[in-house]
Amino acid sequence: MILLIGLASTVAALANNQIPAAVQQKFAQLYPEIEMPFWEMRSDGIVAIFEDEEGLKKAFFQEDGGWVETRIRMGREELPGGVNNFIRENYREAEISFCGKVYTESGIWYRIESELPDRIVLKTLNEDGILIEERAIALSVDIEPALKVLPAALLPRQQIRLPEVK
Repeated sequence: MILLIGLASTVAALANNQIPAAVQQKFAQLYPEIEMPFWEMRSDGIVAIFEDEEGLKKAFFQEDGGWVETRIRMGREELPGGVNNFIRENYREAEISFCGKVYTESGIWYRIESELPDRIVLKTLNEDGILIEERAIALSVDIEPALKVLPAALLPRQQIRLPEVK
């Protein structure tokens, strides 16, 4: 057990060494009570994943230490009434893949993400359920589907025999 704890601490320390000091300093300024977040390096920035009294959060940073936003996933029952009303009135057909609270320098917002066959739709609302912004991320629909049936040339040429169960 002690060995596993030591190994986990070593891995966390090595991961922290790859995170720019400016990002670590900004994180410590924003979340002084969190000692060792899990860090992810992404193409669009650096993400700290951690848990506090509100739940599991993801804080997004730029490489120069600039904080972008912090997200927390929420269940429908946790959302403010205005946001739930918006969902009830506007999301009868779409499948919601994420709903939660987003902290930014300009305030607290709520985000709803839904997946459609050709795009992902992101909607930002205030606490009263008023739509602030809507964006769509197009999905590639021109990709040919993978083969569902193997061509005969790829099938085994001899019969496979299973051992008899006694």
